[in-house]
Amino acid sequence: MFARVLGIMAMFLLGSIANAQSVEAYLGHKRAGVDLMWFKNVKNAQEQRTPFLFFSRTRSSTDYDNSPTAFGSTNAISYNFKNGLGLVVVGSFLNAGFTPKTGLQWVKMKDNFLFFGWLVADLTEKGSIETFGLFRYQPKINKKWKGFGQAELFPVYNPTTKTWNLTQRLRLGAKHRAWAVGLMMDLNQTGRDRLTQTNNWGGFLRYDF
Repeated sequence: MFARVLGIMAMFLLGSIANAQSVEAYLGHKRAGVDLMWFKNVKNAQEQRTPFLFFSRTRSSTDYDNSPTAFGSTNAISYNFKNGLGLVVVGSFLNAGFTPKTGLQWVKMKDNFLFFGWLVADLTEKGSIETFGLFRYQPKINKKWKGFGQAELFPVYNPTTKTWNLTQRLRLGAKHRAWAVGLMMDLNQTGRDRLTQTNNWGGFLRYDF
């Protein structure tokens, strides 16, 4: 059981870690997985920062039975104004296929705080409307240690089926140089009138390149 989980995580890391800015591995009471993220301003030929921002995120997870591995990759390119607002185009690759999206984005970075989020519409025939928000706070504790807190909110609404898919991911721990470790909880609610709830809680280990 655990050998299968570790094997999937190892193959995923070896294939993707070269392009990541941060890598997180988590082990929950129901699922285990890996999360790779890349978030960077595009530079011009003179190595100057441009208004274009590239965001890439790849997640893979599996349970401890024989269910198929869940895989998802989201890539976005945006043009950002000085106030943090921007126009964004998003492409999501999931087990079910490719989905293009477009909309508005907002980025705010100050000291140890980061907010990154968007409001986008699915461009397919039965398109959904989704918002995404990532809040991260890393307060300084002393010269070597920081706190690490991160919350992600990811609500998706499909106006055709009138269904919701609500996801929350919470991380709370401590950071020493490039390493962060702590507790994690992933929550999900899906449905129309009555929501079906699932959760996964455990621990995480993160490295920032």
